Amino acid sequence: GLQLGPYLSFDSCESVRLFLNMHRPRGICLALRPLQSPLQKHLLQRPWLVGSTASVPLQGLSALQHRSFGTTDGPFRHLKPNEIRPRFVNRKKHYNEVLVMADIRKLLETAQEVLSQPSREFPKPFWEVLAKRCIQSMHLLKPMELAIISRTFDVHNVELKPRYDVYHPIAEQARCSKHFPGLAVLVLAEVLPRKLDAEKADLNGLLKMLGRQAADVMWELSVSHAVRVLEALTVAGIRDAPLCSRVARKLAAQLEVRGAVRLEDLAAAASAFAGQDHRDLPLLLSIADATAVLCEEALSSDDAAKASRRVLDALEQLGVDDVLQHLRGVAARAAEAAIAAAAMGRGERLQAAEETSTDASASFSLEDLPSGGSRPGATR
Repeated sequence: GLQLGPYLSFDSCESVRLFLNMHRPRGICLALRPLQSPLQKHLLQRPWLVGSTASVPLQGLSALQHRSFGTTDGPFRHLKPNEIRPRFVNRKKHYNEVLVMADIRKLLETAQEVLSQPSREFPKPFWEVLAKRCIQSMHLLKPMELAIISRTFDVHNVELKPRYDVYHPIAEQARCSKHFPGLAVLVLAEVLPRKLDAEKADLNGLLKMLGRQAADVMWELSVSHAVRVLEALTVAGIRDAPLCSRVARKLAAQLEVRGAVRLEDLAAAASAFAGQDHRDLPLLLSIADATAVLCEEALSSDDAAKASRRVLDALEQLGVDDVLQHLRGVAARAAEAAIAAAAMGRGERLQAAEETSTDASASFSLEDLPSGGSRPGATR
């Protein structure tokens, strides 16, 4: 190939001769020089590569030089851009919306959607992909996000292979986290002791840390939630005196308002204080009085008898004998009322069954039999 000045180039000597014959009468003086591609210049500047490319023909290199692509859509991309369905559409490459490559936002949206459908069964491959992506992104999750992920897998009771276990990575990330919200403390304190192996994970250290976090954010927890956190620590055999004092003060403030604490919360609080050996006599007397009042209001319910029995057992364990006699009487009346209600319910069910059978026998007549008095299905 030859180049004529900065503007004209020729691929063969025959083209040069034709050009000279056409312009020779005009007296044009031409200076010819060989055409070199950038690839040829690159090879000539590096002698150690010339030997490997000496056999490459120059015409092939020049042909490769002129092949270039500005776009892959073609020159008609601009045609009819305002159609309802344009001919050329920009492909949206939202890789973060695919679960296998999901970001934190997509993971949390998926977990909340699954958590809102506790009765639906999801396929096992879905759980494996979700667990794998959560494990890969675990170092980016905050305490509340850890609680959402753990509650999602706990509600559906997912059983996966050990490599897809999300609870151990959640525990490790929780140990490195700070500033837990109250709900995150509640969820992690309830879920992790049931899902983690105490031998493989430092469960006691994690629960002690969660107890300290709960004492710091007690204003974010309700009485029932604070008692549940204390129960989780009690079941694990951990005693936390500062947390007990905070929960006791919160419960004492709530007992001053009539109807602010439910009967089952009183029973759970008494059991938790007994497990923690927290003997706050004024608070325990207040719990006993509130339990007696609520049990008298709902004597016929089975929950009243169970709650009063739990409070009695907790007070006996703590050695509180001042109000046991009055509470025992209330508990006995609640138990008798529950037994009577159960017997009445059984009697009503038996009576309803007898009435149903009587109505069925009264509605039977000879007309129900086949003609001729033969058995059903028999032929004459």
